Amino acid sequence: MENLFFYGALAHIPLLETVLDRAVPDGQTMPAVLPDHAVFQVRGAMHLLIVPDDNSMAKGLLVKELTKDDLERLDFYEGGFDYVLRTIQVQTGNGPEMAQAYFPTTSQRRGSPWNLYEWQIKWADLSVLAAQEAMQLFGQITADELARRFPAIRRRAASYLRGQADTRKPAAWSLRSRDDVLVKDSRMAYSNFYAMREYDIRFRQFDGQMSDVLDRASFIGFDVAIVLPYDPVLDRVLLVEQFRLGPFARGAQYPWVLEPVAGHIDLGETPEQAARRETVEEAGLTLSELIPIAQTYPSPGASSEYYHIYLGICDLAGQGGTNRGEVEENEDIHSHILSFDDLMQFVDSGEANILPLVFAANWLARNRDRLRSGA
Repeated sequence: MENLFFYGALAHIPLLETVLDRAVPDGQTMPAVLPDHAVFQVRGAMHLLIVPDDNSMAKGLLVKELTKDDLERLDFYEGGFDYVLRTIQVQTGNGPEMAQAYFPTTSQRRGSPWNLYEWQIKWADLSVLAAQEAMQLFGQITADELARRFPAIRRRAASYLRGQADTRKPAAWSLRSRDDVLVKDSRMAYSNFYAMREYDIRFRQFDGQMSDVLDRASFIGFDVAIVLPYDPVLDRVLLVEQFRLGPFARGAQYPWVLEPVAGHIDLGETPEQAARRETVEEAGLTLSELIPIAQTYPSPGASSEYYHIYLGICDLAGQGGTNRGEVEENEDIHSHILSFDDLMQFVDSGEANILPLVFAANWLARNRDRLRSGA
């Protein structure tokens, strides 16, 4: 049995219980502090840094009598982020206690001071949901591999919570909701950059009866921000060209496609912020205005992926013909400038084979006169 001191997110009991896959009794925990230490967010990351500081006390939670299985699960969850256990002495209401705590093994850039309450408001629900997926991989992959997959796992959790918060009905006549669905069982069949979840599921039919139990699967994608940059003065749009695996996997002879700017929504971003960031990264453009076009599922029968589509007003003078892309994401992107007439010919001929582009181009066709008159 071991006593562990948690000074970060694992001091949040629901997250700790998710990682341990068991309830933690009240008598097994108590508030504690580690004298002469301070806790900071690692700059640009979700994990934490604890450092010696003579004028501070690191507040946390002492959890007593953790088992060998508990420690193995904790090592899996924490180990991929370069943490190791060290023996320390913490102070509790009952006096000093010996314990172990996870300390980083590498130097990392210090960000803002850590505050559990502020973290709980912003990140607790996402972190618990992400941990549920992460711990399903316990015993299947290494801690290092889990750390590599965590950004995608967190994005999936963020997309789920964004969808959960969207209570808009698709139409006034729609009478059924999530309450009319019964999940008998679900399991993550595959989880890496993308994921696939299988369901044994029943839903209420239009005759009022519940369906048979159906074996179904869904591709678990992310929320995506999509922007068609448009210059109403020059009456031109910018499209980006890049290799896409989907057409290649389908057997297409020409897997390089022309499409709008697009990218996943990062943690802590709104769809609008992601749209503006991606437009800078992929096209080098700063938008003067961002106009919502649609929020939509591209393939609801098979995928959870969700599109936030915008028209981005910008200045395209002298733009186009450049190569860009984020090196760490292995992006290789070439930009093209098309007149509005060329864009619509591209769509009408059927050469435009990317749904968001077709959708955005037709929206532009309906609203073009209004946008140009105000330019």
